[in-house]
Amino acid sequence: MSKVLVIYAHPETAKGSSTHELYKHFINSCVQKNPQDEIIMHNVSEYMPLPLNKIAISIYNKNLAKSTLNADEIRFNDARQKWINEFVNADKYVFVNPMYNLFIPAEMKSYIDIVMQAHATFHYDETGKTVGDLHNKKIIHLQSSGGIYHNGDTNEHVEDLGDKYLRMMLNLMGIKDYQGIFAEGMDHDPMHAVEILDQAYAKAEMAGKEF
Repeated sequence: MSKVLVIYAHPETAKGSSTHELYKHFINSCVQKNPQDEIIMHNVSEYMPLPLNKIAISIYNKNLAKSTLNADEIRFNDARQKWINEFVNADKYVFVNPMYNLFIPAEMKSYIDIVMQAHATFHYDETGKTVGDLHNKKIIHLQSSGGIYHNGDTNEHVEDLGDKYLRMMLNLMGIKDYQGIFAEGMDHDPMHAVEILDQAYAKAEMAGKEF
């Protein structure tokens, strides 16, 4: 049995959401193939605690100085550690989001800020190089966007910075097995939006069987 951690960043999950439909096609296929897997889901757009705020910075500085944390910092640190432990203990990760202004939603970025922690998900070697501590894990990124950023008639002046960022950060943590499934171009080519989505959903279903 594998532990699958889903980080979902989209406040609109009702009908009409291509992001949610993409996720449903993937996860239903995944569960059918691996019914014994444990699925843990967080919609970080609805609940995203523990931002990188002044308390987090104070904790970081006090840890460097080996100073004692105050009561608020202890509560914050203990709560954050639960999220880090959950991330470290997962076997597979599913990141789900619409593209917002050529990037991932802010809440998903905040989640990465929580779990990107030295001595938990990575460490520095004697030369100062970042070394990932998470191995034999895999990730899939499911994303919808109105434009085209990966196939076909792309704009040479824009890139999918969100997907590149996720890939880079998770690679720094040691996770090399990374796949992206993209439902994209519905606004670029509205006449073929249904066909575009159907093709993306089919890819998501296939990926779910192999995840």
